[in-house]
Amino acid sequence: MGLHEAVSQTVRGFADRVRRDAIAYFICAICGLGAVILAAVAAVLSLVPVVGPIYAPLIVAGVFVLVLICTMLWRQSANGRPRAAGTPNFAADQKQAQHQAQFAQLAMIIEAVMLGYSMSRRR
Repeated sequence: MGLHEAVSQTVRGFADRVRRDAIAYFICAICGLGAVILAAVAAVLSLVPVVGPIYAPLIVAGVFVLVLICTMLWRQSANGRPRAAGTPNFAADQKQAQHQAQFAQLAMIIEAVMLGYSMSRRR
């Protein structure tokens, strides 16, 4: 067994292990996604008798948005480096202003949907 064959066998074994791990993680991701979808459907179905068919999906979607925002804030705080006092960070301030503007737009859309629903219920 020469050096070329030993290296080839080692690389092949590593590639096979990575492929098996990728398949296993893909299966886990698909099963996790299915569990989240089924849990969301169950949550919506359980909320329909309590709050109605319009607000139930909005409440579940709001929970998902809240989890998304918390996750993004957590990642930003983990990636952020402490800066010296008095040092301006214009890029971070601009990015934060952009995020606030996007959040305001999302809040206005949700408010418009809720207002439209409440206006339609008055008739």
